[in-house]
Amino acid sequence: MKKGVLKTILLIILLVLAVVLGQIIGTACAGIHFLSWLGAAADFGLSTTELNLSILKITFGIRLGINAAQSILALAAVIAVIVIKVKE
Repeated sequence: MKKGVLKTILLIILLVLAVVLGQIIGTACAGIHFLSWLGAAADFGLSTTELNLSILKITFGIRLGINAAQSILALAAVIAVIVIKVKE
């Protein structure tokens, strides 16, 4: 495999891990006074919109919720991919 493909796969894996672990850490630290800022979250997105064509009904919508722990771990994942050297 080429270096670019391996780095892309590594980036995707690390970002998925960052999102999952960030959610767990943010939820776990929500009750701790001095770590509660890790659970602070922001929600972005579009509300659902429905397209009704009589024989076909399609619903569109997207929502993204990210907390501070997820953003810190995602940044660390990107930096790790930049620093890691991949051999061919």
